[in-house]
Amino acid sequence: MSMIPAAPWQPLFERLLAELNEPASPDWQAPKTSVDPQVYYDSGRFQAEREQLFRRLPLCLGHADQLAEPGAVLALDFCGTPVLMARGADGELRVFLNVCRHRGARLVAQHGEVCRRKRFVCPYHAWTYRLDGSLAGVPRAEAFPELQPDRLGLRQLPSTIRHGLIWAMLDPAADRAPDIAAYLDELDGDFDALGLAGHRFYRQHAIRRATNWKLIVDAFLEVYHVRRLHAATVGPFFVDAVSVSESVGPHLRFLAAREGTSEVRGLPPECWSPQLHATLVHFVFPNSLFVYHPDYISHLGMYPESADETLFVHTMLIPEKPTNEKAEDHWRRSFELMDTAVFNGEDLVVCEQIQRGLRSGANDALIIGRLEQNLHRFHASVDAALA
Repeated sequence: MSMIPAAPWQPLFERLLAELNEPASPDWQAPKTSVDPQVYYDSGRFQAEREQLFRRLPLCLGHADQLAEPGAVLALDFCGTPVLMARGADGELRVFLNVCRHRGARLVAQHGEVCRRKRFVCPYHAWTYRLDGSLAGVPRAEAFPELQPDRLGLRQLPSTIRHGLIWAMLDPAADRAPDIAAYLDELDGDFDALGLAGHRFYRQHAIRRATNWKLIVDAFLEVYHVRRLHAATVGPFFVDAVSVSESVGPHLRFLAAREGTSEVRGLPPECWSPQLHATLVHFVFPNSLFVYHPDYISHLGMYPESADETLFVHTMLIPEKPTNEKAEDHWRRSFELMDTAVFNGEDLVVCEQIQRGLRSGANDALIIGRLEQNLHRFHASVDAALA
């Protein structure tokens, strides 16, 4: 694997090397802070988050490579919104509401799996739509003398493709596709430098878990737990709780020290790799995390269904499609380790345990220590967006 040229994360590497010698980051001078447990279960708070964050901000819904061929479609519910992504005969990828314009039935009931369609046929009354969303046919059309077919195509959501990723607004009233380069700010350059657009979709797992979406984000914004919770899986690969972070608007980038990080002292900075010599994480507000493993990338999306239920979607992106059984076996085992053993077997289990205890009265506040300051930054960004 070729080394990634020195890029925006080089100053993070320099700070990380200094941190390995002696803790000196600003987080060590941070004042005591905490989180009110109610932010994870209050229904009014949840409704405000869903309306002001998840309907008004661009969300990453997946990788365009997952729907590479014309006729490929994928239905998923994001934040209570039934979404249908489809690659048209013209090669364009569009995002629709998975809702018939007649009486509102779902057009594609198959949830979370890519399937092939030539058209969409409503199971209720067989209204039919083309892959571009236009209305193609209505049985017994004479019963609708004033019907205007050109005004009853599927409701399309504003969307765009950038860095190979599908970005969309869940509010169909939004007047334009999101400007992702502007929204990502400096992280847009990071994605370019990491070659994100050149990665290929390998596998995806979507599962509902009984926890608030912010608890899952919290879990992936700190490394204090890694050597402890993940002691039997990935913990031994990391230095204990050494990382450096910085805010990029409401987003975050941070770099965690691995067991071999100190070895880069003998390498020129242009050879420092944020995947091989450390673990880089990008948090894209409000709900996406990109974790850069040594030879692949995990995209994690947290889509709240209710205050205490979240759709967790893990998508694995690899440098190139496997060309033989050995490569296929490598990627399969890598996915199963991270998705099954680490994410779903360790992180999300603890998040669900926390959720069940929030209303118990055990904690008036959840303490944030100096090794967990990214949680303070994240929650401050949520508060600012809601304000």
